[in-house]
Amino acid sequence: MRILFYLPVVTPWWFEQIILLLIEKLAVENEVHILAPTHWQGTGLGQQQFDLCAHLPQLTWHIVNDKDHPSMRTDAVQREQIIAFVQSLKPDVVLCRTADFKTAAGFPGIVRHITEGGADPLPLPVGAVHLTEQPFDHGLLPALGEDHQARLHTLIEPFWEPLVNSREAQLTAQSAFREWACLPDDRPILFLPLEYENAENFYAIHRVGSATNVELVKDVLSQLDGRVFLALTNHPLNELYVDNSALEELVQAHGDKVRLLPGEAPRGSRSTAMLMRTADGVLLGDSKCYSLAGLCGTPIIRQSRFRTGDWLNANDDLDAFVTALILGDTTPPNAATARTWFAYHAANNLISPKASSLTGQDILDRLENPFDPDRWEKNLGVFSVSWSQSEDMLA
Repeated sequence: MRILFYLPVVTPWWFEQIILLLIEKLAVENEVHILAPTHWQGTGLGQQQFDLCAHLPQLTWHIVNDKDHPSMRTDAVQREQIIAFVQSLKPDVVLCRTADFKTAAGFPGIVRHITEGGADPLPLPVGAVHLTEQPFDHGLLPALGEDHQARLHTLIEPFWEPLVNSREAQLTAQSAFREWACLPDDRPILFLPLEYENAENFYAIHRVGSATNVELVKDVLSQLDGRVFLALTNHPLNELYVDNSALEELVQAHGDKVRLLPGEAPRGSRSTAMLMRTADGVLLGDSKCYSLAGLCGTPIIRQSRFRTGDWLNANDDLDAFVTALILGDTTPPNAATARTWFAYHAANNLISPKASSLTGQDILDRLENPFDPDRWEKNLGVFSVSWSQSEDMLA
């Protein structure tokens, strides 16, 4: 088969830790092409990535370095030419890492986006991915018969109780976290986990509303008007690489209405996981925290252009959601379906590029047969091998 990797927003880490491993497995028995712009703003491909593939001389490279190459990441100026070029290649499969969904939608063959497979709090291997038709469609499930649901529940049964009855739940019940975080008890708590907003994250163009985290927090505070307390955690990469001074100044100026918690909570726990169990509701955009909310049963308001699984019971009207929070009348995610979704996601959707048992044909089978109960037990085994050894899945 002819396979094209279309990689406008791939970062060096993503290429080395994920993409290269997929290429190595697929190139064994297939014709592999790579189309990407040259390196710019932390994304694209350069000599370093080419050198990493020196052991794969059979690859065919198509590197774009004209004046329009930056636009390939979000809104290609030469969209028609790019689509025509890809059509001329006649790929059977196109695997994308791009924020320009319109261009990718014009490609022939089976087109899938390589997205992060993480599903907190499952301790999945670094680099687990999901090959999906649409990034940021969160928590989706196909129509499952009772037999399939029962089988999924059986597969995840040995790991489910430690997952839902974690040390975090016990600490929260003891109010240790709330006291440490200095959260008020006179208003509901709305949790907002902030998303990554460094320059290399071109996916931020798909956010609804305010373009930056600072503007988002300002906007939410104005809508809450002090009726609900806003609790924030920052994205770990923002803490490492982004200037957060404006955000910190904003929080300090409105200390009676909002608090920004450090990433690490007492006893080495994560603030995001602890706060998700403590908060009365969570405001999400395209954050992967939806899975944690689903596990914790935290009512969700989601402001996004993308689909959300029905079982998450997500609201999309902030004012109505705040009113429901105050009245104690929000609808949490469906607990029974949460169990089904976590099992299905790990058993059916995920790929671990580092798994020695994974072959190129296994990857192609995922694309040709997105739903395949025959792989559930084997695939879940790849990811669950360390679950029972984890002292605390939420730690």
